[in-house]
Amino acid sequence: MNHNIITTTTLLLGIGLSTVNTIKPAYSETTFYCNKVQKTTIMRTDLGEIPMITWYDGSFPPPYTPLARCLEVTARFNKFNNNGTLKYLRTSTLNNYPVICVAAYKGGSCLPNGLLITLKPGSDANETLTRILDSRMWAMTDSPVYLSDKENSEQLVTEVDGVVFVNIESWLNQ
Repeated sequence: MNHNIITTTTLLLGIGLSTVNTIKPAYSETTFYCNKVQKTTIMRTDLGEIPMITWYDGSFPPPYTPLARCLEVTARFNKFNNNGTLKYLRTSTLNNYPVICVAAYKGGSCLPNGLLITLKPGSDANETLTRILDSRMWAMTDSPVYLSDKENSEQLVTEVDGVVFVNIESWLNQ
C-alpha cells in the first residue's frame, strides 16, 4: 500500500512540475547574450540573432569598459525578460544622466530598479533608443513599424509627452 502512495505522489509531483515548467510568458524563448569579442549585446529569438548594441565608447570611467557595460546591460535585459517586466522601453533621467529603462505600460514611469542603460551626459536618450532599435531589428518582423503619438496599443514605437516608448513585449511576441 505504501508503494502505491509513493507512486501516486511521485506521478502527481512530476505532472505538477512539468506543468509549472510549461507555464512561461510567450517571450521566454528570447534570450540576450554579450558577444565578448565584438562587445555586442545580441538578442536571440526564434527568428534568429539580432545585434542590438555594440559597446565601443570607452569614455566611461573604470570599471565601465565597453565589455563590462555589454555584460551588465545584457544581464539586465535577461533579468527583466525572465521576470516578465520587459514590456516597454522608455527614456528618462536618473542622477542627472539620460537613461533607458523599462516601464510596465506606455506612459508609465521607469520601474523601481528598472534601469537598463545609462547614457553619457548630454546624450539624447530618445534618439539613442530609436537608434538601438534600428532597421536590423525591425527587419525581423512581418509587419510594418508604426511610429506615432496616438494612443494605439498595437503600435511598437510611440511618443507620450515627448518621451519615446517601445512596446518591446509586443515586438517579442510577434
